[in-house]
Amino acid sequence: MNIVRRWTAFNLIGAAGIAVQIGIIAFLVRVCGWHYLPATALAVEVAVLHNFAWHQRWTWNDRPAGSARSIASRLVRFQMLNGVISLAGNLILMRILAGLFGIDPIVANIAAIAACATLNFAASETVVFRTARCLPVLILILTAGAHSSLAAQGVATLTGWERYQSSLDARYESDTSASTFFIHDREGDQRSWRDAVRAGGISVVQLDAPSVEDGRIHHWVGAVFVPGVGLEALLRRLKEQAGHESEFYDDVVESRLLGKDGDRLRVFMKLRRTSLITVTYNTEHAVEYRTLGAARSSARSVATRIAELTDAGTAREREKPPGQDNGFLWRLGAYWRYEAVAGGVLVECESVSLSRPVPVLLRPVASPIVDRIARESLERTLRSLRKVVTAG
Repeated sequence: MNIVRRWTAFNLIGAAGIAVQIGIIAFLVRVCGWHYLPATALAVEVAVLHNFAWHQRWTWNDRPAGSARSIASRLVRFQMLNGVISLAGNLILMRILAGLFGIDPIVANIAAIAACATLNFAASETVVFRTARCLPVLILILTAGAHSSLAAQGVATLTGWERYQSSLDARYESDTSASTFFIHDREGDQRSWRDAVRAGGISVVQLDAPSVEDGRIHHWVGAVFVPGVGLEALLRRLKEQAGHESEFYDDVVESRLLGKDGDRLRVFMKLRRTSLITVTYNTEHAVEYRTLGAARSSARSVATRIAELTDAGTAREREKPPGQDNGFLWRLGAYWRYEAVAGGVLVECESVSLSRPVPVLLRPVASPIVDRIARESLERTLRSLRKVVTAG
């Protein structure tokens, strides 16, 4: 049987196995009231046995086992590879998608099944129904991939981040002319975004960031128009409210001013990022304002400390040790730009952060969720800033 026909047979049987697996999970979760994790474990094992029997009789029927002992050996290998890939992959992905991101268990299970399908076919073709010689190599590949996806921030990760941040710092220091001041003017139609924010909207764009080893850089730019205020008054209000961010910003639980030296400020903020999940951090920020003439100013904010909290808001609240956090936020910086225009001030925030990478198998499902959370967080920040200034 050629590879195309074998792949087709594999997927047809896999589709039947999916029906078996989803049917069992739906019955156990929605009818019997089981927790989704044990329901997933049982459903996957039944589907694995179902698929093995049909693969033996159809998909790889041109490679007969020859004896009951050989069949048993294949079943052991099938359980070790397809079973482990399906069981561990489904449980891990279900834990992340259903448990962490709050996605419906049935939808999460469909995504998990799709992600594991290609690995299952490769393992069956090269190891289960042929020879065990490839087993150590496949295990090494799978282990290396898992290690990479779960790695904490390392030297290469931070080096990549610092290199990118340095390039942004250099651009921030030099971009003061009218044509290069706002990132929005370089990334899109100058009139459209200005008209949109003047009408009360928030303009947000995502910029391409370089890939870094064992990490992901997130680069977003948002803009808002603050009406009825001058540039000097806006900046004075922001500086006066330093340390009081928790009174205005939805993502700030606590805040206090740590120090002030002219246009340089140090601020503590307990940040809470909430969308499908909630993560809380103790953070410290160094902020510096600068004047670029009568009509423009800018500010640079860098998080000098970020510590993820466990049991936030309870008596057991504590900071997780470095390297033992979830890796959702490792580094954070922002470049603010302010320009006085007729009727108010245009404000742009360029937000750059570093996190752990999204595992390869999860990217089709998780990446859009991560991007949506980043976009919503930036939009909330800009709306809150407008509220801060106009409330005064």
